[in-house]
Amino acid sequence: MSDPVKGAFQGFDIAAAGLRAEMLRSEIVSANLGNMHRTGNAQNEPYRRKSVVFEEVLDRVHSAEGTPGGDQVAAGVKVAKVVEDNATPFPTFRDPGHPDADKDGWVMRSNVDVFQELVDLSIIERSFDANLASMRSYRSMLQNTLNNMRSS
Repeated sequence: MSDPVKGAFQGFDIAAAGLRAEMLRSEIVSANLGNMHRTGNAQNEPYRRKSVVFEEVLDRVHSAEGTPGGDQVAAGVKVAKVVEDNATPFPTFRDPGHPDADKDGWVMRSNVDVFQELVDLSIIERSFDANLASMRSYRSMLQNTLNNMRSS
């Protein structure tokens, strides 16, 4: 006989996976903001902006084996990798007295854009709110199910 509550809490696991992924994303955004003033030159590059790539996590289920793609259900999200932004060039400014200045006095600045990081933080906040709301809704659904089971 199969366990009747197996998978009953999967909704919490999915939302928790989203919270964990967004927590790592917020740490990367914090690192970007903390290092945005690091400078460099052609020999010693300044800090490069980093971003997170998410990947869907799927679990196998045995009830739909044989159906193409039917034997997998959503199990949340995870961080697949952290990538550096190599597409955005480093802005430069002229400061001949700067320790990182080249022979012509040019210094490279980090490619972190504070406004992009603030937008990312706003998206992270909304994602946190959405995952918490989904946990609350799932809890309410489970409570209603238990109440219905008790009354019958």
